[in-house]
Amino acid sequence: MQLSFFVYFLLKDLTVILSTLLPVVCIYNDSKEHSSFSVGLKTYNEVQRCFLTVGLVYPDDLFMFLLNKCRLKEEHLSVGALYVLKHLLPRSSEAWHSKRPLLLEAVKSLLDEQNLAVQKAISELIVVMASHCYLIGPSGELFVEYLVRHCALSDQKKYVNESSKVKIGAFCPTELRAICEKGLLLLTITIPEMQHILWPFLLKMIIPRAYTSAAATVCRCISELCRQRSSSSNVMLSECKARDDIPNPEELFARLVVLLHDPLAREQQATQILMVLYYLSPLFPKNIDLFWQDEIPKMKAYVSDTEDLKLDPSYQETWDDMIINFLAESLDVVQETDWLISLGNAFTEQYVLYTPDDDHSALLHRCLGILLQKVADRNYVCDKIDWMYKQANISIPANRLGLAKAMGLVAASHLDAVLEMLKGILDNIGQSLFQRLLSFFSDSYRMEESDDIHAALALMYGYAAKYAPSTVIEARIDALVGTNMLSRLLHVRHHTAKQAVITAIDLLGRAVINAAENGASFPLKKRDQLLDYILTLMGREENDSFADSSIELLHTQALALSACTTLVTVEPKLTIETRNHVMKATLGFFALPNDPIDVVNPLIDNLITLLCAILLTSGEDGRSRADQLLHILRQIDQYVSSPVEYQRRRSCLAVYEMLLKFRTLCVIGYCALGCHGSCTHIKQIDRAVLGNFSNLPSAYVLPSREALCLGNRVIMYLPRCADTDSEVRKISAQILDQLFSISLSLPRPVGSSSGIDLELSYGALSSLEDVIAILRSDASIDPSEVFNRIVSSVCILLTKDELVATLHSCTTAICDRTKQSAEGAIQAVIEFVTKRGNELSETDVSRTTQSLLSAAVHITDKHLRLETLGAISCLAENTNSKIVFNEVLATAGKDIVTKDISRLRGGWPMQDAFHAFSQHAVLSFLFLEHLISALNQTPFVKGDMEKGDYSSHSADTWIDDDILQAAILALTAFFRGGGKVGKKAVEKSYAPLLAALTLQLGSCHGLASSGQHEPLRAILTSFQAFCECVGDLEMRKILARDGEQNDKEKWINLIGDVAGCVSIKRPKEVQTICLILTKSINRQQRFQREAAAAALSEFVRYSGGFDSLLEQMVEALCRHVSDESPTVRGLCLRGLVQIPSIHIHQYATQVLSVILALLDDLDESVQLTAVSCLLTILKSSSKDAVEPILLNLSVRLRNLQVSMNVKMRRNAFAAFGALSNFGVGSQREAFLEQIHAMLPRLILHIYDDDLSVRQACRNTLKQVAPFMEIGVYGIFNSHCFNSDHRSDYETFVRDLTRQFVQHFPSRIDSYMGSTIQAFEAPWPIIQANAIYFSSSILCLCDDQHILSLFYTQVFGLLVVKLSRSADAIVRATCSSSLGWLLKSINSHSWRSTRLERVESFRWGYESESTKK
Repeated sequence: MQLSFFVYFLLKDLTVILSTLLPVVCIYNDSKEHSSFSVGLKTYNEVQRCFLTVGLVYPDDLFMFLLNKCRLKEEHLSVGALYVLKHLLPRSSEAWHSKRPLLLEAVKSLLDEQNLAVQKAISELIVVMASHCYLIGPSGELFVEYLVRHCALSDQKKYVNESSKVKIGAFCPTELRAICEKGLLLLTITIPEMQHILWPFLLKMIIPRAYTSAAATVCRCISELCRQRSSSSNVMLSECKARDDIPNPEELFARLVVLLHDPLAREQQATQILMVLYYLSPLFPKNIDLFWQDEIPKMKAYVSDTEDLKLDPSYQETWDDMIINFLAESLDVVQETDWLISLGNAFTEQYVLYTPDDDHSALLHRCLGILLQKVADRNYVCDKIDWMYKQANISIPANRLGLAKAMGLVAASHLDAVLEMLKGILDNIGQSLFQRLLSFFSDSYRMEESDDIHAALALMYGYAAKYAPSTVIEARIDALVGTNMLSRLLHVRHHTAKQAVITAIDLLGRAVINAAENGASFPLKKRDQLLDYILTLMGREENDSFADSSIELLHTQALALSACTTLVTVEPKLTIETRNHVMKATLGFFALPNDPIDVVNPLIDNLITLLCAILLTSGEDGRSRADQLLHILRQIDQYVSSPVEYQRRRSCLAVYEMLLKFRTLCVIGYCALGCHGSCTHIKQIDRAVLGNFSNLPSAYVLPSREALCLGNRVIMYLPRCADTDSEVRKISAQILDQLFSISLSLPRPVGSSSGIDLELSYGALSSLEDVIAILRSDASIDPSEVFNRIVSSVCILLTKDELVATLHSCTTAICDRTKQSAEGAIQAVIEFVTKRGNELSETDVSRTTQSLLSAAVHITDKHLRLETLGAISCLAENTNSKIVFNEVLATAGKDIVTKDISRLRGGWPMQDAFHAFSQHAVLSFLFLEHLISALNQTPFVKGDMEKGDYSSHSADTWIDDDILQAAILALTAFFRGGGKVGKKAVEKSYAPLLAALTLQLGSCHGLASSGQHEPLRAILTSFQAFCECVGDLEMRKILARDGEQNDKEKWINLIGDVAGCVSIKRPKEVQTICLILTKSINRQQRFQREAAAAALSEFVRYSGGFDSLLEQMVEALCRHVSDESPTVRGLCLRGLVQIPSIHIHQYATQVLSVILALLDDLDESVQLTAVSCLLTILKSSSKDAVEPILLNLSVRLRNLQVSMNVKMRRNAFAAFGALSNFGVGSQREAFLEQIHAMLPRLILHIYDDDLSVRQACRNTLKQVAPFMEIGVYGIFNSHCFNSDHRSDYETFVRDLTRQFVQHFPSRIDSYMGSTIQAFEAPWPIIQANAIYFSSSILCLCDDQHILSLFYTQVFGLLVVKLSRSADAIVRATCSSSLGWLLKSINSHSWRSTRLERVESFRWGYESESTKK
C-alpha cells in the first residue's frame, strides 16, 4: 500500500521528491553514530530504500541527479549524494557501468573539499568504487593518494560545520584518519585487482613530507603486497625499476631509516618499516640482504613490546643507537663508494622533509654523519658537514645534539676536517654584518644566538673527542685544552647551553678514559681547570629566578655532577685542594628539596657516584684512601644528623655506598672457612710472614683499623639506627655492619695489644647482620628492639680505644635534632658505660663527662636533658664518681663566671645535674661527700688577702674558687631537690656538713668584708636550705636574723649561736662536729680558722661528757692562742675559759698561763679578751694555780690599767681586785708592794670618765684595803667614796691622803712620783685628779724632804697647766690647787728661798714642751 502510494508521487514530480529525501540521508547518517541510534538507523535505511526503488525505475535520472548535487559542492547536499552513491553503487553497478567516467570526474571534483564530512563520505565511496573496479590507471592512483593523504592527518580539535543549513554532524581528524587507514588496508588485502595500482605506487607515498604520519599504514600495505606477491618478487622489482617516478632505493632507504626514530609511534610504525626494509632488501646492493635477514628480526624484537619499552627511561637513546649501528653495519656490508655517495646525497636532499624541531631531523644528522664516516673523499665530507651545519637549527637542543653526534661520527675518520670547521665557526661568532647590526638593537638576540652557537660548538667538540681514534686523540685534546679554547665556550647563560658545554667537557673526559681502555692512556692536561669550568657552569646566576629555572638548573647540576665524576676518574689524581673545592661546591646538593623527585633523585645519585669516584681515585694506597674516606664522611656528617628526613636518607645512602667501594678496594685476604670472595670471616695476611710491608707495592699497603677512627664514626651513625625513618634505620645498620666488617678485615699493627676477641667479635657481627636481614624482610618489627640488639653488638665490636673515642664524641649524637635518635644515643652511651665502664681510665672518664655535660648544656628539651644527666649518673656509678663530680663542679664553676645562671632559658643544666645526683639511690651520699670534700679542701683566694701571701697559691686557685661557689650551689640544690633520698644522705652526713658550712660561712664573711657579698648570700642560702632539709627551724631563724651582718663580732656570735643551737638540738652530733673543727682550726685560711675557733669556743661548753674530746679541744685551742689572727687567739682563749666547771680545775694552770701570755698581746682586742677571761678563770681557780704567776699577772694588769679602752681599764682594775684573793701567805708582801705601786692610779681612776671604771676601782680599793692594815674602812663606806660628784671625790682624796701621810710616810715619795706622771695622762679628768691628789699630799705632808723634792716641781707644773691646758677642768683644778698650796702652813718655809727655782723650773718645762 505504501509502495504504490510512493510510486504515484514519483510519477508526479521525481526531482522534488529526490531533493526532499537527500538532506534526510545526511541528517540521519550522522544520527547513526549518536543518540537515538535505532530511530536514526531505521529512518536512514528507509530513505536509502526509497532511493534504491527510484534507481530501479529511473536509474539514469537518479544518477544524473546525484552527480549534479555533487557538482554543486553544497556541503550537506554533496555529503548526502555521496552516501546515496555509496549505497546504490553495488546494487546498480550494471545500470551505471557505462557512466563510470562521469562518476570518477564528479568525485575528483570533490577531492579538494576541506569539510571533514565530505572527506569522510569520499573516503568510504573510494573503497566501494575500488571493490567494483572503478579505480584504474592514473585515476586509481589519485584516489589511493587521497586515502594516504588522509591517513597522515594529525590529531586536531573537532570540526563542526556550522554554516550548513542542515546539521550534518561533528567529526574529528582522528575518525577520518582511521576510516582512511582501514580503507587503504582493505584495498591492499581484499581487492586483488588493486595490487597493480598500489604497487609500486605506494613506494612513492613514502617520501613526501606531507605523508610522513601515514608511513606506518603505507609500510604495512607495502609489506602485505610484498607478502602476497612473494612468489613474483622479480616482477615486482622490475616494475619498480620500470617507472621513473618511483624513488630510487637510496632515497627509500634514507627515508625509512630516519622514520624508524620513534619506537612508540602509532600503528607499530617501526616494526612496519623494518618489515618493508626486509621485503625490499633485493632492491639494495648485494650482501645487504643476508645481513638484514639476521639483524632486522633483532630490532623488531626490541620494539615489539611497547609497554615494556616504556619502563626503560633511556629507551629512545638506545633505539637511536641501534638505528645508527644498523645503518653503519649495512654500509660496511655494501662497500660500494658510488652507492654510499648516492645515499649521502639522498640524506642531504631529505633535510627538507623534516622540521628542525622534529626529532627525526636530529637522527638524520647522525645518519649522514655515520655515512660520511665511511666515505674517504675529504672534499665530499667537508661539503656535507658544512651543509649539515647550515641545515641544522642549533637553537633547538635536540637538533643541536643530533648535529654534535653527527660531527663526532664524522670525526672518527675525519677528525682534522671536523676540528678545522669547528675552529672556523668559533672564530666567526658574531662577525657577520647582520649579527653585528642586530646586536645594536637586541642584546637578548645576541645572547641567545651566542649561547646556541657556543652550545653547539661545545657538543661538537665533545663528540668529536668521543668518536675520534684513540691513537690521535691525545694531541687534539691537548691542543683544545691547552689553548684555553674551551674557556671561550663558557660565556653562556641559558641552562640548555650550559648543559651542552658541560656535556662536552664530560665527553672529553670519557675520551681520555676510552683511550686508556684501548691502551693509549695519557693524563688530561688542565683537568683541574676543567673541573672549575663545570662548577662555574652549574652555579645559579644572580638574576635567575628559582621558580622559572629551578628544573633546568637541577638538570644542569645533575649533568655537571656526572661530568665531575668523569673528570675525577681520569689521570692525574686529584690534589687535596681540588678535592676540597669540588666537595665544597657539591655537598650542598644533599640539602636540595625533595621535589621534583624525578629530577632531584638522579641528581643525588650522581652526587653519590661523584663522592665514590673521589674516594676511589684520590688515594695512592689503602692508607691514603682511608684518610680520604674519613675526610668525605666528616663533610657529610652535617647532613647525616640533619633534622630533614630526606637529607638524612640521602647522606646515609652516600656513606653506605662509599663504604662498599672502600671495602672492595682495601679488603683482601683469605677465609679460613673456605668462603669465596669477600666474607665476614676473612683473616688478614700474616705480615710477619711477608716481612716489612714497606717493601710491598703501594697498592698492597692497607690501612690499620685505627685509621678508620671507628669510635667517631660509630657514634655518628648509631643514632640513625633509632631514626624516625625506616629506610634511614636500615641503611645506618648496614653502615655499621660495613664499618666493622672492614675493621675486622684490616691488619693490626705488629705487637698491638688491642685485646680483640675475634670469636666474640665475629659473633657480634653475625648478630648485627641478622638484625639487618630482619630489617630487610620485616619492616613492622619493633624499632626499639632492633636498636637494642644493634647497640649490644656494637658494644662488643668496639675496642677499648674505639669505645673511648665513641664516648668522647657523644655530644653531637646526643644533641641530634631528631628526638628519637638523641634518645637512642643516650641509651647507647648508658649501655657502653654499664657494660664496659670498668675499662675507662680516669682521663677517659673525665673527657666523657665533659662530652655529656656539653650535650646537657646544649639540649633544650627537658626530657632529653634529664636522660643525659641519667647517663652522667650511670657513668659516675660505674666508673670513678669523684672524677665525674669534679667535672660537673668545674663546668658549673665556669658557668657561674661566664653566664647569668639565674636567667638561662630552660633553666641551668647543672642545677638539674645536682638534682639528679641528689635523688640517685647510690650517688646521693657519694656526691654529698664530694661536695663536703670540695668545701673543705678548696680555699677562697680572696679570703686570704689579709695574709698578704700569694706565693703559696698556684695560678689556678681562682678556678678552685669558682668550683667552691659551684659546690655551694650544688649543696643548695641537693638540700632542696634531693627528696627522701637526698634527705637521708644529709642526715647521715649531718656533722661534716655542718662543720663545712660553718667554715665556709666564715670564709664568705671574710669575702664580704672585702666587698664581695655574693658568696655570703650563696652560703647563707645553702645553710638555710640545710636547716630546712634537717628540720631545724630555730637555726634557720638565727641565720636569717644575723647572717648578713658583716661586723666581725656579730658573725662570730652568729656561729656561736648556731653551735649552741646544734648542741641543744643534736647533742649526739657534737662530738663528731668538734673533732672535725679541731682539725679544721689548722687550715691556712684565716676566716675559716676564726669560724672553727668560734664554733669550738661554744661547743666546748657542751663537751663535758667527752673527756678525750675535751682534751683534744683544749690542746687545739691552746696551740692556736699564738695564731696569727687576733680573732683566733681571742676565740681560743674564750673557749678555754668556757670549759665545763667540773673539768676547769684540771686545766686552770694551763689556761692561766695562756692568759698571762695574751695579756702582753700586741692586739688590744686579744688583751681585752685575756683580761675578761682572767676575771672568769679566777673565780674557779685554786691558789696553787694562781700563786706562781700572781706577780706577773699583777704587773701586766697594771700596764693595762692605763689603756684607752674603757673595757680594758675597767677589767684590768677588776682583775687586780680579784687577784687580792690570792695575795696571801708567802706572796703577801710581794703583792702588797704591787698594791702600793698601783694605789695612786687606783685613786685617780675612782673618778674616771667612765662610770664602770669608777665602780671597778672602788671595788678593787675595797678588796686591797685589808692589805694596808689602816683604818680606812670608814672612808670606803662614806658617802663621798661612793658619790659621783667632783666635790665629794675631792673630799674623799683629802681624807685618804691624811691617812697615807699618817700611816705610810715612807711611801709618799713613790705616790708623788706616780701621781706626777699622771699629769700627762690622755684623759683631762685624770690629769685634774692627779693635780688635786699631788697638791693634797704637799699641803698635808710636813716632811721637808718630800716638800723639797716635789713642792717646786708641782708648783711649776700647775702654773704651766693653768696657762696652757685646753681643758676647763684641768685649769680649774690647777687654779684651786695653786691657791691651796699658797695658803697652806708650809708655804712660808719655801716661798722666799725657792721662788727662783720655781721660775727656772717653769721656763725649763716650757722650753722642753716646745721641743716636744
